Amino acid sequence: MSAERAIEDLFSVCNALYKFTRKPTVAARYKGNTLKRLLEQRWTGHLATVEVILESFQEILEVLDHVENTPSFPADTRMEAAGLRSAVSKPSFRFHALVVQKILAILEPPNRMLQSEEMDLQTAVQLVNSARECILALRTEEVFMELWKECCGTEANDTASHQSKRKCSVNRNLNDYILEQTSGARPQENQIKEQQRLFYSCIDAVAGEIGHRFGERNSKLIESMASLNPESTSFLDPERIKPLLALTGTTVNEAEFVVARQRILKHTETFSPPNEEKWTIKTVLHHFHSSLEAMPSVITAYKAALTLGASTALCENSFSTLKNVFSEHRRSMLHTREACLIQLAFEKDLTRKCKTEWKDRLLRRFHSSGKRRLQLY
Repeated sequence: MSAERAIEDLFSVCNALYKFTRKPTVAARYKGNTLKRLLEQRWTGHLATVEVILESFQEILEVLDHVENTPSFPADTRMEAAGLRSAVSKPSFRFHALVVQKILAILEPPNRMLQSEEMDLQTAVQLVNSARECILALRTEEVFMELWKECCGTEANDTASHQSKRKCSVNRNLNDYILEQTSGARPQENQIKEQQRLFYSCIDAVAGEIGHRFGERNSKLIESMASLNPESTSFLDPERIKPLLALTGTTVNEAEFVVARQRILKHTETFSPPNEEKWTIKTVLHHFHSSLEAMPSVITAYKAALTLGASTALCENSFSTLKNVFSEHRRSMLHTREACLIQLAFEKDLTRKCKTEWKDRLLRRFHSSGKRRLQLY
């Protein structure tokens, strides 16, 4: 959505409103909910910002009117209030806020579910793709008109708000004809078409970005994980699972996958998992763990699929291992070295075994992988 200048202007006004209501003289008069400071690095910050503004929209208008018409306030404060009042009172401002809220609110439930550290990558992708389908379902004229009428009120009020600034004279050349005026474009129609274009553009941009990042067709790794699900048509297909096992350096044993596929499918078609759940990668590994131990390549694939962190909490914990590294060093750290640090953080049972000379050799080998600003010695 950042490609649309109107959306950037929306959040610029939101930032200006936040700074304006933070002034002590204005805060004493403001009775609405506290406005949120925009956090540009996270989409949840954009959602929280527009939600508070929509909830306290009337209170914001009241405090802006009060400051603008009260001579006791400084001139620069009254001028700022007049400018914000003019920007906020436009129907397009509230419409843009409603569009952002409508789209980003769909991503909120998957975001909460992704907080769980037990979330695996395949389930996470399925949740995100489901949210993408819900966003695409908004791309209808009915949804657009519903949002637009919520901003402009009834058609009568909308027409009254767009009355011409001068009195139009009737064209006398059309007196002898049925038509009384030319059928040119109306300003109101042009505005609706522009807002409809922006509405569709925002939906296409968000859905396209999600599809580009999380589309199953664009990721061989996700296809490999999907092949570990008993409900998949390519269940335990060795060719599909090769990209996943390539990460662990494991050789694919096709005979093991054939036996495991027959064993698991025969059981899943007859029995259901405990607690009336569906068969997933986690339930399959938990239920067939003892029998899969005789098939090293198969059990390695299942463990690798569950090891890849997908939850936001797990990703934040991974980056928190670098909390002792200064920000300038973190920015200069390459992705390869950062991935090694994250792997060491997960494999704590192995790193605890590295003591005395082994620990020193490991650190020296890690440090010699390239030139780094951060010195380990």
